Amino acid sequence: MHLMTPLDLMMDHDQACAYAKRIAQRLAATAPNRYTLASAPGKRAGRIFIDCLRNGRGTTAIGAWSPRARAGFPIAVPVSWRQVETGIRPDAFTIEKPPHR
Repeated sequence: MHLMTPLDLMMDHDQACAYAKRIAQRLAATAPNRYTLASAPGKRAGRIFIDCLRNGRGTTAIGAWSPRARAGFPIAVPVSWRQVETGIRPDAFTIEKPPHR
């Protein structure tokens, strides 16, 4: 799951990247048994990976409404926090089974 938020602060790209990294580091420091900044799957087992690297120049992230390269072609659909809390599955929506909007 990717969480994104706009910044109301005026800053350039490098400042925004540094800001995101500081937020990620503070979150990981609050509960290191729950959150990690380690991107290697073996180093993050059982923890939530806080990926501030998507903010770097030249990096990519899946866009909303894009099909994923997985079995059944699930679609990356924006969902509400309520849907997240109730356990919506990552493959809930596909090309053949889009959301009802």
